[in-house]
Amino acid sequence: MRFRLYREHGAMNSEPVFDAFEQGLLALGHTVVNHDSDVDVIWSVLWKGRMAPNAAIYESARIRNKPVIILEVGSLIRGTTWKVSLNHTNALGFQGHETDLDESRPSKLGLSLRDNATRKPEILLALQNQDSLQWQHQIPTADWVEQKIAEIRQYTDRTVIVRPHPRSIIYVPIRKDVYCERPVRVYGTYDDYDIDYDYHCVVNYNSGPSMQAAINGTPVICDSTSLAYPVSSLMKTIHNPVLPDREDWFLKLTHTEWTLDEIATGLPLKRLQL
Repeated sequence: MRFRLYREHGAMNSEPVFDAFEQGLLALGHTVVNHDSDVDVIWSVLWKGRMAPNAAIYESARIRNKPVIILEVGSLIRGTTWKVSLNHTNALGFQGHETDLDESRPSKLGLSLRDNATRKPEILLALQNQDSLQWQHQIPTADWVEQKIAEIRQYTDRTVIVRPHPRSIIYVPIRKDVYCERPVRVYGTYDDYDIDYDYHCVVNYNSGPSMQAAINGTPVICDSTSLAYPVSSLMKTIHNPVLPDREDWFLKLTHTEWTLDEIATGLPLKRLQL
């Protein structure tokens, strides 16, 4: 198959990932072209900054039912594992993570589930970037916050901590039992921000915090488009949410992100079954 890699629209940290992906596709006998491709390869579904032109590439391809592979920063080990997804980065896309599972993969990545029985009493409302395709068809983030707080208040009076996305800051009005948590960048990292998942529950639409919260032993409430949806609670249970068994979900989740060495072998590309 012929792949076109849109390196020019990648983030500053995308080059090693594109290099590894190209190495992998060549190892599998595919070719890299500059036109007339069978598959387009873009970086991220955040249509902003350097990546903004990817929106038109993605939409054009999908209208023609042409596959689009999306390379993206991973959530499991940020800066070490990377997403290689078909047509979307969340549950609306294809990750190739449901079958042919390596039972030892979590330990190979140095990952494990955490149990957290002594969580703080507050609820964390973790927001995401509304310029991303993951936010498609949603109301503006500020309106979503108001909507979710109203839903939460139907079931509990627990304090709500609103955490804006670090690159999509919104104004959160001060009110009773609603506070704002400002993300703090981790010194010496490319784009990592510290976040504490030690809360009563994490409410998120469909981005990384829902997955990380569940891994860290905190109940989550998220949308069906989230990869964390299989372990999500319902809003009506938010005063006393529980996490279901996570073992099968976690094993599958570790097959949605890959190291550079793995990408260079073509392993994640093979799993996409193109």
